[in-house]
Amino acid sequence: MKIFYVKNDITKEALVEAANKQPYVNAPAVLVFCMDPSRVKLKFPPNILEKFSMQDATLAASYAQITATGLGLSSIWIGMIDEEKVKSILGTDLRPSSILCIGYPDKKKPPKSRRKLKELIEVIE
Repeated sequence: MKIFYVKNDITKEALVEAANKQPYVNAPAVLVFCMDPSRVKLKFPPNILEKFSMQDATLAASYAQITATGLGLSSIWIGMIDEEKVKSILGTDLRPSSILCIGYPDKKKPPKSRRKLKELIEVIE
């Protein structure tokens, strides 16, 4: 997995286009998480290494988002991206999994209501 920290405003604008014109990509901190199966040092078939690499990049983005929240920052996860455009913009062959945009919130919002655990968990006895 590799993380690209995008500071350049022109690059951010290009990423806005690659992210379905989502303006959040103009945040102060923009992190693009990319998969890198070559870094996985396990002996598995390529399709398993690809899956593991996707999980690795996704977990890293999740922990970064949790950390940003813990620091009082606001963030948004963007997963609906044109992967080929993002690769071209970053000048990489690595497949992007997501873009995490981090900044200061305009105002604090109360947490959204969550589904009940009964809706999420199925017990198998």
